[in-house]
Amino acid sequence: MQNNPIESARQPVLRLRAEPKSTNAHGRVQAGWLLHQIDLAGATSAERIAKGAVTTVAVNAFQFAHPIHVGDVVSIYANCLRLGQKSVTLKLEVEAERMSGEVVIITDLIATYVAIDAEGCSRLI
Repeated sequence: MQNNPIESARQPVLRLRAEPKSTNAHGRVQAGWLLHQIDLAGATSAERIAKGAVTTVAVNAFQFAHPIHVGDVVSIYANCLRLGQKSVTLKLEVEAERMSGEVVIITDLIATYVAIDAEGCSRLI
């Protein structure tokens, strides 16, 4: 792997390995598994920004540019695009590192989270 100082400064919110239980019969990660991981990463980032609980209210469409294979290390990055009075909108990007060391961009999407209180009602951030 090349040592890129810009990339090394970027930290993923979530990093995990694709395991056989996450795949279909052809050894490729299922979209539902990936969407679950993306939502966990996004909610974690949004909770940090909102300083408390959030709930997902919107996710735009996303497309796979490449498949994720068993053994790939999946990294999910989050950037805050908008901070509202009660909501946080994030851009979430997914990359996979192959066993060969090659890194491929899998997908990106925009997700919006609303800050909630203990009763599940929206609250100010």
